[in-house]
Amino acid sequence: MGTTQYIITGCLFLCLFKGQPSCAQQARMELIPEEIVLGQHSRLVIELEAPSWGVIVLPGAGDIESESIEVVRYGAPDTLHRDGQLIALRQNHLITAWGEGYFPITPLIFKHIANGDTTVFESKAALLQVQGVEVDMAGQYKDIRPIIRIPLGLKDLMPWLLIIPAMVLLLYFMIRWMRNRKPAVAEESIWEKPDVPAHIAAISSLETLRRKKLWQAGKTKQYYSELTTILRLYVYKRFEINALEMTTSEIMHLLNNKLDRSSIRGKAREIMEVADLVKFAKYQPDPEANEQALETALEFVRNTIPAEHAGEQTGDVSIAESVKKNTDAV
Repeated sequence: MGTTQYIITGCLFLCLFKGQPSCAQQARMELIPEEIVLGQHSRLVIELEAPSWGVIVLPGAGDIESESIEVVRYGAPDTLHRDGQLIALRQNHLITAWGEGYFPITPLIFKHIANGDTTVFESKAALLQVQGVEVDMAGQYKDIRPIIRIPLGLKDLMPWLLIIPAMVLLLYFMIRWMRNRKPAVAEESIWEKPDVPAHIAAISSLETLRRKKLWQAGKTKQYYSELTTILRLYVYKRFEINALEMTTSEIMHLLNNKLDRSSIRGKAREIMEVADLVKFAKYQPDPEANEQALETALEFVRNTIPAEHAGEQTGDVSIAESVKKNTDAV
């Protein structure tokens, strides 16, 4: 074996040895196409072959861009392994230029790091040719083409053909319903019935309040509020005193002229003052006081029945029957 053969054999051995990452390293850069019109895109293809071991550092977008060349899209690298020894990387970048002329792309620098050693190698340069847009300056200027009107088809009209009849039908049924519906008639209160005496309306309302069991359910404030409202309505209907718009002291002052017996006036004052404490001072009476307040109100009403109904005072049966009759009517 001659000297030349020994040299060739040694080179092949070094190429197969892993500790030499520079073996078979090569990079290629290609423009597809190399010639574009102003603003068009060209594909910049970068291919690299290197040993499969170690780390490869690729050039970034900043290494490609310049004052004349712009990277429109930076492609991700694709990796291919070849025979376990070599690795092939490929990247596709989209570039463009906004000026006429020839724009060089300088050689790109690659790095291969293995076993603490860094090998730097580069690709060849590329040249991008950019042509301007040809304008016929001698030709006649033309206006912008008008908008092309696309004729409407059945498919375009179908939504409207369904929506419009549906809206018309909906409107028809709404108008018909509004015309035929009966206005809600508020139920007439027992206090609004002129043929019901004030004491019957009061006793009926107080018995209804008893059945609600408000204070038993912890609604003491509501209980006394309804209790005093019944008394105020009774005073208004019985004595023609506008008690609903007056304070307790004003009501009692006017009752002095209507009632001679102070004991009867005292019952009304007692109820209203306790109710004021509950509503405005958060006073909490005991259960016996709550029950007694309603009984006191009933006693005040019975003791102030007008003379024309005095016959009803002889027995609670006739009053109870009148109360039941008017309550059922309500």
